[in-house]
Amino acid sequence: MRVDIQARGFSLSEALLTAVEERAHHFRLAFPDLKPHIQVRLYDVNGDRGGPDKTCELHARLGFGSRTIVTSDVDADLYNAIAGAFVRLDRAARHQLRRRYRRRRDTLRLITETH
Repeated sequence: MRVDIQARGFSLSEALLTAVEERAHHFRLAFPDLKPHIQVRLYDVNGDRGGPDKTCELHARLGFGSRTIVTSDVDADLYNAIAGAFVRLDRAARHQLRRRYRRRRDTLRLITETH
């Protein structure tokens, strides 16, 4: 699994790096057969003005030939935004895998019915 982390508009602290790496590790454990490549972009839109403007945006490619899943979350606390974005990524990955399995199962059914 590859994780590319970039902070835009501020410097990336060791604590933020650890938080992202832990979430990415848990995501990998949830999907052990996939070899995801995850790009993490952390933004602080308003800078020092405060407010719910901390954004975590994830771009994940789950295996060869799969589409990229993009999720994001916005919160006043960047750690909560990171957690929320990974929760959404988990949900989206499970949905994509269910669709893949369903499509494969339907294709196999069609092949066996024609023979």
